[in-house]
Amino acid sequence: MQKKPIPKVDKPILIGSWHGRDAVKQGFKLMLSILFVSVIYLIFSLLLSFDALILRVITSLVLVVTTTAYLYNNGITLGQNDAAYGEIMYTRKQEGKPISPEELAHSYHPAKGFFSLLIGVSPYLVLTLVFACLTTINTYTLGVLPSWLTHYTRQSGIGDALAYYQSHDGLSALSTLRIIVRSVTLPFINVASKLGDVATLWAERLSPLWVLVAPLGYGFGYAQGKNARDKINTGIAIGEQKKKRRAKRERRERDKKNSPRQLV
Repeated sequence: MQKKPIPKVDKPILIGSWHGRDAVKQGFKLMLSILFVSVIYLIFSLLLSFDALILRVITSLVLVVTTTAYLYNNGITLGQNDAAYGEIMYTRKQEGKPISPEELAHSYHPAKGFFSLLIGVSPYLVLTLVFACLTTINTYTLGVLPSWLTHYTRQSGIGDALAYYQSHDGLSALSTLRIIVRSVTLPFINVASKLGDVATLWAERLSPLWVLVAPLGYGFGYAQGKNARDKINTGIAIGEQKKKRRAKRERRERDKKNSPRQLV
């Protein structure tokens, strides 16, 4: 006979707050996680900077998908833990035990992950928004004058021509901001830079969107926390059912061995 499948176990929980103290705390932790993702972007984008456009597209896509999946899994884990905490709070309420507002706020809420996301990404989003409004197409600038030409700068005629190498504006605020923004969006800039200056400019103007891609995985992952908890509860129920069947089968075998044999 075909075994009857166990239905999904959906235990009731108490819904917490989407903007509680624990959500704010998780937002600051997410801020560090985004910084870690930015370091990964910077290191691997520089190491995997191929000349072929298709290779840049593939490696950048793999890099973005990997980091998004990393934050997605972090969100699921935290959401599942909060859903389990919500089950405990529900049981306590059914038993008539008191529940403090802080304990209730700590429970699962489907929008809590997105609130933490907004806190975590806010400094990066502000920087990219400011940069998107200020950025322009990069123009060519003179490089550093070779050391062996330095003594020619004091000669008439030649010195005037080489004087352009001595006029440096220094590192402007926009250049510093460009370095920071490109560090947190480098996979996208890496691809755009192979398409020309105009594509790079548009990639920089869209940097507020690029900086949201991986962190959004955290918000959607946390929203799946209740479903993840239901799957765990269903797995526990399946394990208990198997344990009962095994115990029942072992009991029948013991009864069969202990039953008196028929005499011939």
